[in-house]
Amino acid sequence: MTNRLRTPRIHKLITSPVGRLFHSGLFERFKIASVDREFTVLRARAAADVAGTDVDAFLRELDAPGTVDSGMRDSISEALYSHRDARVRFQRISDEWNRYFWNGRVSTVDERNDLETKRREVGGQWVSPQKTFKFLNKAGWIDIVDFSIPDPAATIEDWSDLSPETVYGPPDSVPDVHSSETMQGPETREYLLRFPSPSNFIDDEAYARVYDPWGAPEDQALPTLIFGTGLAMACDVMEYWTEEEYVGRQLAPAGCRVVLPIPPWHGRRERTGFYTGEPYLAEMPVSAVELYEAQAAEIAVLTKWARDRGAPRVGVGGISMGGIVSMFVTSYADVWPESMRPDFALPVAASADVSELLFESSLTEILGVTDALSEAGWTLEDMGALDNVLTAPSSPGIDPDEIYPVGGLVDDMTKYATFRQTLDEWDVPAENRLEWDCGHFGVTLRAMRTDEFQKFVREAIGGR
Repeated sequence: MTNRLRTPRIHKLITSPVGRLFHSGLFERFKIASVDREFTVLRARAAADVAGTDVDAFLRELDAPGTVDSGMRDSISEALYSHRDARVRFQRISDEWNRYFWNGRVSTVDERNDLETKRREVGGQWVSPQKTFKFLNKAGWIDIVDFSIPDPAATIEDWSDLSPETVYGPPDSVPDVHSSETMQGPETREYLLRFPSPSNFIDDEAYARVYDPWGAPEDQALPTLIFGTGLAMACDVMEYWTEEEYVGRQLAPAGCRVVLPIPPWHGRRERTGFYTGEPYLAEMPVSAVELYEAQAAEIAVLTKWARDRGAPRVGVGGISMGGIVSMFVTSYADVWPESMRPDFALPVAASADVSELLFESSLTEILGVTDALSEAGWTLEDMGALDNVLTAPSSPGIDPDEIYPVGGLVDDMTKYATFRQTLDEWDVPAENRLEWDCGHFGVTLRAMRTDEFQKFVREAIGGR
């Protein structure tokens, strides 16, 4: 019997009746309060990846104070050796994984499933070592983002006159898309796609994970949803990737193909010395435009890939950061070739005004982005000079009847009130909207837990 990939226990808990407790405002406040502790560990991990087992190099990476007591140094040394071992284990298994999945080594689906399970288990130990570095939460001297904010005047001069149709237009060329060997999920056939990113700003390999119904012919034409993940998700480097469970493995068995792109600087595309997603925060606002442009161009390639396989409908969606990307795709898809243009859009917990987010979102405040921008000389008025590439236009690039947004009425992190005004301006029908009386994390949890969300998405895929 095939050893299928399994749904992690934490997801089963969240989607069980006990998971209703996570819907509360109390949990929302708890989750917000824990963000800085979680990111402190991630910043320590990124520094450890550069420093190896050298305590002094680690402290320099974190700009630690001149004197750190001997007890703390001993704890850091122990953590660095533990982390080094986890990183070496992950690299060894990843090398073996590549031989099986990309380099043509003959193998069975059982062998590949076993290897994938091991890779993701050790990947979590490396990429999110909460137990290893949690003692540093008490240190008080770790900045959770290594900021490198660009100069306002030079940035405005370079970016303010750019046409958004050019920035978010179709890629200049379409690269070849390669598929990996397959795995068997709970009820899914799963595999990776990779291709050189067609971005004008980011030069690396783009990846996406695909979920097909298990047992469906490989050449079967299936309606397809391309769905972007949120900030700091390590994607399939981790054992638990939320979008994999409540989007990929939920929708595919119902007869849909789901494609989950891995964003620039996340997961497999992480930059050494930065944790997953950190470059997006560290170099605002330029990094925001670069990520949105790159992922939009990659979505165009993935849309064409799906159409070449006969997909009767192709949609683009995403949650939080992925939702923002889907908004820019939705905004400018009318300048894309028909083969790349999505039929429908499903932005979840998204935003239509990134400038507002950078100065007025509770999340950017917690992560220190707002203060870092202010210290570099940025003002909200300055940011307005980049509205051409950071704000949704007055009309969408696809039929408003094919836009299906999901949001939290009190979401202060992505500013749903402003997003809602854009939906009104775009004439998105009220019956196309799914709105909940909750905040940002509440939207995520309800999407993960509720049949209401699954029904809503399936209707969008099928077309109303």
